Amino acid sequence: MSRVPATPPAEAAPARPGAPGAAGARRAAARNVRKSDQSGRRQRKAAGLRRGAVAALVLTLCGATGWGAWATWDAMRERGFFLVRQIEITGTARLSEADVLARLDLPEKADLPGLDLNAVSDAVLSHPWVERATVRRVYPGTLAIRVWERIPAAVAEAGDKRLMLDADGVVLGPPEPDMDDLPRLAGIPIRGLSAGDRVRPERVRAGLLVANAYGRPSLVDVADLHDPLLLADGLRIRLGDRGGYDWRLKRLERLAPALEELAGQHGAEVDLRYADRVVARPL
Repeated sequence: MSRVPATPPAEAAPARPGAPGAAGARRAAARNVRKSDQSGRRQRKAAGLRRGAVAALVLTLCGATGWGAWATWDAMRERGFFLVRQIEITGTARLSEADVLARLDLPEKADLPGLDLNAVSDAVLSHPWVERATVRRVYPGTLAIRVWERIPAAVAEAGDKRLMLDADGVVLGPPEPDMDDLPRLAGIPIRGLSAGDRVRPERVRAGLLVANAYGRPSLVDVADLHDPLLLADGLRIRLGDRGGYDWRLKRLERLAPALEELAGQHGAEVDLRYADRVVARPL
């Protein structure tokens, strides 16, 4: 029996001189990482320097632009470019532009940037007919004024003196010819008052509530706020201070024929302060 010799094991190839082993490979990899990190830091530093240079340039340009704009603005003011050349007034109905302008006290050669708008607004509001006002600059040379006028609400009477009032009790002056349909109020002290003064607004509002509920020309005496009197059609009507004037006065319509007969030539007093009855007697 013959035997086949086994193949002898292959011998490991001898290492090349200078070739790194496992430890050498690790050291080489570490050196490569350090080189990569150093390169990245250099790139980031260069990028940061570039961004800083750009930012510095932008700031320099902005500063130069801002200084230039300010210098230009100052030069335009010195040359009168922003002088007030026009005053625009809107919102007037009864007031005229001359009425508003007469309240202004603008300095000579006033320029828009230097104007105190609050002072201008206060001057406009000093007119008794002006309730609100706004003032704004419209460059290069227009001062725009918008006004809201007071609305006449009633005429207060005391003897031969008559004054128009708004709903807040502000005196607007003597009544104008087209104000004959306004409610008339008595019992409000108006002696010595003039346009721009103010009376107690609660008296005016109480009188308006009664007059509006009646709906026809009338005189309301509000000397006693707890017992306002409606004087109309020969009747002296007591209403009390509990409100409900609408339904109280509606009872007059049903009783109109009887009240007219009772009033006769001298009038009658009607008491509507009660919820369940109407009390009337001749004067």
